[in-house]
Amino acid sequence: MEKKFWRIGVKYVDLDFTAMDFETGSGYRNSVCQVGLVKVVNGAIVETYSSLIKPPNNFIRNDFTAIHGISPEDTKYAPVFAESYPRWKHLVENQPLVAHNMKFDYNCLGACLRDFCDLHMTFKTYCTMKIWRGAFENARLSTCCKESGIELTHHHNALADAEACARLFILAVNSGRDLRE
Repeated sequence: MEKKFWRIGVKYVDLDFTAMDFETGSGYRNSVCQVGLVKVVNGAIVETYSSLIKPPNNFIRNDFTAIHGISPEDTKYAPVFAESYPRWKHLVENQPLVAHNMKFDYNCLGACLRDFCDLHMTFKTYCTMKIWRGAFENARLSTCCKESGIELTHHHNALADAEACARLFILAVNSGRDLRE
């Protein structure tokens, strides 16, 4: 199989990355209650991972449950972040990361790594919201997917959002969009 690359400025980079999405239980970035990850190698999805995570004190605000459908009852027996991370760290460590609204997801990952694993890491990142901004009426994930013909059936499910984001990024690369970091 021929190796695929994407062009950034004057250099070419492997089309290997992990798309990620987090759902939270409150406005605190370390209140992650679900993670969704999609690993892409050579432009193809090769692995997915999704898990509920018990947020601190298993606290999930009702208005957040109304958005993503995850309640404290759902996360009661889920692993806490420090127990969950070793199961999926191979999908994010040493990988370029892609998210729709990277600022939010990167801050969630960083806060949880810092607060619960005593890790301080940096990652190469790309934001599909920034990449697609200006292409459609707005840069919401649901709008970008609809306008691009990408199926998003369970919006605010972390795995569904991460997969949609991965497909948006692949489309951006293949269509020559500016890959803003």
